[in-house]
Amino acid sequence: MDLQVRDITIFAENVAVGLRNFRTCLPEHSAEITNLIADLYAMSATLTGIEGLSRQFSRKYALIKPDLDMVLASLKYTLDDIITSFRKLDKKPRPDDYRHVWHDLDAYFREESNSYNLKRRLTKYRMFLQELEDMMRNKAPDVRFLTELRGTVMSLLSEQDGRLAASMAGLSLGRSDSSASSSLDPGSPAEQRHGPGKRRSYERARPGLRPSSSYFPPMSPTSSQDVPPPWVPEVPSSPTSTSTTTMSNLSSAILNDHWAKDIFAKAVSVTPILASGESSKCHGEEIENAKEWLHDEGFDEVAYLAFDEDSFKLSVSFYVREDDSRARILCKVQKSRRSNKYYCLPLNMLEVRRAGSSLQLCRRRRSGTELVPWVTLRFHTIEKMVTFFCTFIALRSQDMRRQVHNIRDFELDAEREQFGGLIVDDRYLHALRIYQDRISGSIRLQASVHEGELERAPVWTAFITHDINSSVWACRIGKKVYLRDLQRVVLFPDYTPPVTPRGEHVLKFTSDTDARGFIEVIRRFALTD
Repeated sequence: MDLQVRDITIFAENVAVGLRNFRTCLPEHSAEITNLIADLYAMSATLTGIEGLSRQFSRKYALIKPDLDMVLASLKYTLDDIITSFRKLDKKPRPDDYRHVWHDLDAYFREESNSYNLKRRLTKYRMFLQELEDMMRNKAPDVRFLTELRGTVMSLLSEQDGRLAASMAGLSLGRSDSSASSSLDPGSPAEQRHGPGKRRSYERARPGLRPSSSYFPPMSPTSSQDVPPPWVPEVPSSPTSTSTTTMSNLSSAILNDHWAKDIFAKAVSVTPILASGESSKCHGEEIENAKEWLHDEGFDEVAYLAFDEDSFKLSVSFYVREDDSRARILCKVQKSRRSNKYYCLPLNMLEVRRAGSSLQLCRRRRSGTELVPWVTLRFHTIEKMVTFFCTFIALRSQDMRRQVHNIRDFELDAEREQFGGLIVDDRYLHALRIYQDRISGSIRLQASVHEGELERAPVWTAFITHDINSSVWACRIGKKVYLRDLQRVVLFPDYTPPVTPRGEHVLKFTSDTDARGFIEVIRRFALTD
C-alpha cells in the first residue's frame, strides 16, 4: 500500500482536530465548521477502507489508482493550505485571530475553486473517494456522476499545480517545502498525537456490509502524547447511485487475493493425531457437471485440500462468489484417471462434528434434531484439522445470501477452553480464547467476533504449543500483552494484526484482570509441559 494513502489519512484527521478550536471560537460558523470536520473524518474512514481493500483486491485497486492519486494530490494541496493558515495564529490567539484566518481561508478557496467554498470542495473529495471505495467493493458506479467529479477535481488540481510557484512567492496562503514535508512526517509529535480520530464500530460486519451503528468507547490514552478523539457527527453517505452500468467481471482476479487462498499451505503441520474414526468419504448424492455449474454461477475456488486414501483420492475445495460472498464446498472423489465423482452443497446447509481424528460435515434433519453425515474427512495433524474447521466456520459466517445467525458448532469437540477474555483487535472488540486439544495436547489461540450478527465467528487462530515454553515469549505491561512471535492464520478480510515497530504482536485486553489471567494460564502451561 502506498505510504501516501496512510499519510493523507493521518493528515486529514490532524486538520480536523485543528478545526475544533475554530468551532469553539466562532460560534456563528460552528455548523459549517462541524460539517468540515465530519467530511475530513469521513474521508479518513474511506481511505482506511480503501487501504484495507487494496490488500484483498489488488487488481481492483490498480483500476482505481489513477483516480485515487489525482484526488490525493489535490486533497494534499488543500490540507497544506489549511495547515499553513493555522500557523498564522499566535501561541495564545484571540477569537478575532481565528475569525481573520477563517475569512482568509474562505476567500482563498473561493478564488481558487471559482466560487466553491471549502465545504463544497471537501464534499466533492468525499463523494469521489466514496465512489472509488464502492468500486473496490464491486458496487456499480454512477458513471455520469463519477465523470463529473473527475472533471471537477482534475480542473482544481490543474489550478493548484499552476498556483504553486505563486504561492511560494508570498501569497496570503504561501507554502514552503519544509512545511509541506513536516506536515506529513509520521514520526513528528503532531502525527503521534492524532489519536483514534473517529468512532469505530465494535461489531464486525460481513464482507461488503457496512458496520452497525454500535460503538465501543475509545480506550484510555496510553501515553502523554495521546489525546481523546473529538466528537464528530454522523457522516452523511454519498448519493445513491441509480446507474445500471456494471463493472467488468473481475471476480476471478479478485478472489486470487481472498484471505482463504493457500490457507492450508500456511498451516504448519507438527502435531500428529492418532488415527481414529472413519476414513475420508462422501456420503451425499453425486452431482454431475458440478464444477461447470459453479463456474457458470460466478463461483471461484479459494482453497483446496487433498485427502489420500488407500483405493482412491478425495479432495475438497471451497468456492466463493465475490458479489455476495456466497460459499459452497465441492468434494471430488477420483477412483481412476477417467472416473471422477463430484458432490456440492452450500456451506450454510452443513454443520461440523468431530469424531476422533475425523471431521464430519453434516446436514440437519427432523427439524434440526438429527445430524446426518454428508462428508467425512480424516486428518493426520491437529493443525490441518483446526485450520479446516476454522476456515469452514469463517466462510459460512461471511456468506451474505443465506446467513447463519446462530452458530451452534463454534467449538471443536475435544478442545477445552482454558481462558477467555476481551481484546481490542484491529479496532474491533474480539473474544480471545485459549484452547487445548484433549487428544493431541495442542494449544492454540483464537480471536472471534464478540457480539453482533457474526458472534463467535473466528477472525484468526494461532498455534502456540511450542512458544509457551519460552520464558521471554510473552510479557505483560498493564492491559497489554506482548508476544515475541505469533503465526496467525487469518480468517477475515481486511484484518491487520496489531504489531509494534519491533515486530512484537500486541494483545490489548480491555481489563487488567484479563491480561493477568492470560499470562497466568500461559505460565501454568509452561510449568506442566
